Amino acid sequence: RPAKAHGKVDRSCICAVVPARAGSKGVSGKNIKDFCGKPLMAWAIENGLKSKLISRTFVSTDSEEYRQIALKHGAEVPFLRPAEISHDTATDIQFLEHFLKWMRENEPADKQPSLLVQLRPTAPCVTAETVDAAVQKFLDHEDDQYDSLRSVTPADHEIFNMFFVDPHATERLVPWVQKAWRKDDPSKEIGEPQSVARQILPQVYWHNAYVDIMRPSTILEQRCTVGRRCLAFHMGLEDNVDIDT
Repeated sequence: RPAKAHGKVDRSCICAVVPARAGSKGVSGKNIKDFCGKPLMAWAIENGLKSKLISRTFVSTDSEEYRQIALKHGAEVPFLRPAEISHDTATDIQFLEHFLKWMRENEPADKQPSLLVQLRPTAPCVTAETVDAAVQKFLDHEDDQYDSLRSVTPADHEIFNMFFVDPHATERLVPWVQKAWRKDDPSKEIGEPQSVARQILPQVYWHNAYVDIMRPSTILEQRCTVGRRCLAFHMGLEDNVDIDT
């Protein structure tokens, strides 16, 4: 089915969402741990508030304690996230869909988000300038029908040499990438990229999770966060600092 054409992005309704559930198993209270003098999630909130392109900054949390800290640092926290979408294996699509549905039920039509910018607490080294550069790139390409944007850096591990184990035959290795193309000539397919010189393979990129941008329709209609067309926001190898656990 052909993709639905997107309209123009309302510049006055670009919203940041900071996901900050409580209950981290790796580091207790991770999202409110002190980091250089502020609770960890405060850095993401600050980036949303300092942005010249983001109009509102929300925090999605399941904790009243986190809610009060987020409010203190200037975020909007109009609800607490339900427990059933706040556990260890809860997905981005679940809390983003919950946020959009809450907005539709509680905010007027002219206040509905035109873009969602996800700012994770676990990337405190990102700056408001970087956030704005990512949003501006998406806006510059809004007529190209992209569903989302992801910040990426060159991968420092060779994905073409990675395998997973067949769940039905646990001694059998299956290549993670089963075909590729020549870096210098994309028309030439490589049927077994594990067995060729890495110099002829295409560059692979790592999603560093600094900035994610999504159209609401990607979440509500396609039921995903990437969609059919994802725009790259390139960052350097030095932009791979991630304190997630």
